[in-house]
Amino acid sequence: MSVFRDSWLGGENGSGREYVPMAMTGREGRSQASSASSHGTRSYYRFIAARFLPSLFILVLGILIGINHPLYLSIYSRRPLNSFSLLPSSLPPSPPTTSSTLLGELPQPQEDIPNLVHYVYGLAPLAEGEEGEEFPYFAYLAIRSAMVNLKPDEIWFHCIHEPRGYWWDRIKYYEGHVDPITSERRGMVKVKKARDVEWIGKDKRPVTHFAHKADIIRLEVLRDYGGIYLDIDTFVLRSFSAYNLLRHDVVLGMEAHGLTFLRGPGGDDEMQPKGLCNAVIIARQGAEFLNRWLSSYEWFRGDRWTEHSVEMPWTLAKMYPTLLTILSERAFFWPLWTDDHIHAVYETIEYDFEQSGQLAYHAWESKARPFLSVLDPTTIHQIDTSFTRMARRFVENDEERRWKAHKENEDHKVDKDKGIVEWDDSIGIKRGSKDRWSQS
Repeated sequence: MSVFRDSWLGGENGSGREYVPMAMTGREGRSQASSASSHGTRSYYRFIAARFLPSLFILVLGILIGINHPLYLSIYSRRPLNSFSLLPSSLPPSPPTTSSTLLGELPQPQEDIPNLVHYVYGLAPLAEGEEGEEFPYFAYLAIRSAMVNLKPDEIWFHCIHEPRGYWWDRIKYYEGHVDPITSERRGMVKVKKARDVEWIGKDKRPVTHFAHKADIIRLEVLRDYGGIYLDIDTFVLRSFSAYNLLRHDVVLGMEAHGLTFLRGPGGDDEMQPKGLCNAVIIARQGAEFLNRWLSSYEWFRGDRWTEHSVEMPWTLAKMYPTLLTILSERAFFWPLWTDDHIHAVYETIEYDFEQSGQLAYHAWESKARPFLSVLDPTTIHQIDTSFTRMARRFVENDEERRWKAHKENEDHKVDKDKGIVEWDDSIGIKRGSKDRWSQS
């Protein structure tokens, strides 16, 4: 193979010159060609690096920052924030019963779900001789919110280990409210002994974590009695019956995905949520959806944290859409548990629960514990955040004075073991020696 180099031939004066290729030796040609090729390759890569590496670096850096610190995401950014965008003024009631000589008698509409509120608590194991845990102030306010806005006929508190303390006494001995129609006193708290769920399913799959035990107990209780289940950190902001929710077999709310750099505002599909959260469940006794949900525990896996509590009900809802009513993520579970939402709710006054139109707020205790644990009747007024502004609505009149008086007079507590019953002015309730346990 020949390699050519340039040469010019012509007259002595340079006139009549013409281009004549002349052959080079093989070694000389290969050397020059290799040098030119290597130089061209290096130039090409330098061009690519100079052109694209800075942009690539900025992109990678932005992804890393966005994943770990998504502060640019606003809790208002997904969908317009007004009551019309969150919920209709009311969900449609059951159709009226009619009769027809052609179609025959239509079935009677079912009665409303009982206005019975359930809580599940105190399932974690205790050391021998250890008492139940001190009932926290935020949990007291959460139950107060249900008392105020749901006005339940009764509240059933299902537990293995009954909690203790001033705030638990305020709940346990609550005297209820007077029904304006019947003049009967309603809303009292009944403590129900919960079973210890050790296994589930035909294969007796072990259930060890108290959170999974609570997931199962709430479904069993609703299946057997019906009513409204609430997590202990759920604040009820509006009446459920005003939206006709007690007329549906089962009502659940969506839990949205947390937003990230790749799932930005407007990039998520509201019809593809993370799942249906079980922190708020409204259900009729014996509801078919509850039976199917409980049956899914035949495949329970203890190492999957939200598989059966959040993801499974959404899977079942897509398979059996006529068995339940689903509300948007704005009904019960907004703002979310993500860092930016926790910051907005517990460290700023950015979010307005009143303006939001939502029915309840799940406070995400596991993420918000540092903020919830410092609350008491004094600090709830000193700390000004979106959360405290909402929670103050459920503070009782003269609550701070009674609480301080109780702290100063703890030595005068009633000795329940001796059966003494007297009026305790510090908390304004009658106390006694007997624990008010009621078997299911």
